[in-house]
Amino acid sequence: MVLHGLLPKPLPSDEVTVGQLLLHPLHPEKDGFYSDQAHAEIDELNDYHIQLRYKDLFSVDAEGRFMANYGAKFDLGRIYRQPHLLRVSAEQMIQRTCMSPVRAFEAVCEDPEARRWIQNIPGDKKDFYIVVGVTELKNAVFRRAKLQDAGASSRLNEMPLDKLEKVPRAVRRNSTLGLDVETHISGVFGMDVRRVSARITRPQEPHRLDDIGYSWCYFDVEGSTNKEQLMIGLGGPLKSNELRLMLDVSEDEAQANLDTISQLSLDALSAAASPMLRPSSPALRGRSPSPHPMLRA
Repeated sequence: MVLHGLLPKPLPSDEVTVGQLLLHPLHPEKDGFYSDQAHAEIDELNDYHIQLRYKDLFSVDAEGRFMANYGAKFDLGRIYRQPHLLRVSAEQMIQRTCMSPVRAFEAVCEDPEARRWIQNIPGDKKDFYIVVGVTELKNAVFRRAKLQDAGASSRLNEMPLDKLEKVPRAVRRNSTLGLDVETHISGVFGMDVRRVSARITRPQEPHRLDDIGYSWCYFDVEGSTNKEQLMIGLGGPLKSNELRLMLDVSEDEAQANLDTISQLSLDALSAAASPMLRPSSPALRGRSPSPHPMLRA
């Protein structure tokens, strides 16, 4: 079973759902809208697929973002020159897919509260996104993978991830307390997220060239004295590569630096608590004690 568009990093399962409007597909916590009015209709359109003991093979780029997934039975030719591979094993894969994205989109747009949320988006051209499919992994474990036999076969060597490797921060080993254990993570790893464009026009205005490929619906603007309309169009899905480029790498890098600082602080505390060091030891003052007896005085 193929994931929806692979996200460059996992998202919390309770932050995204099918039918949700988002300003940024990788930051659902910033702003979004879910229509309670359209909930029943959207739920009827959903198709569910559950797979136990799910396995996959991911590749990551030089910045540590997920690039692509190849499935448990991968094509050797596609991964032969991929330098950074991760083997993924999860207890469950749960996939929710909307069987008619256009109908779900129209149901959301019929909600007056959804239209008010859209109108409040800053700017003349109000671009945002709608989620029409979600892939979750439950208790997933990631291990570094490398082809055996120089790629002569599809066999893989697997090894634990190093805590400093460039991978999404959530999938690293739990180094916060110095534990050398593999991290089990649950979250959303794939989404079918579609572009949505909206603007306020007049009915007599013609469409633009960049409107081609969108499915449009039209609504009167409440309180308008000029007979304006709100036109909302559903576009195509975002590809994995597009989602990957939307992730601000500096955010993860900043958090990685914080993780390193935290680990160094914990190491210093552990050293200070060691019975082998006295409070007056030079090691605690930023230099090591001299091994020569004549220099210790």
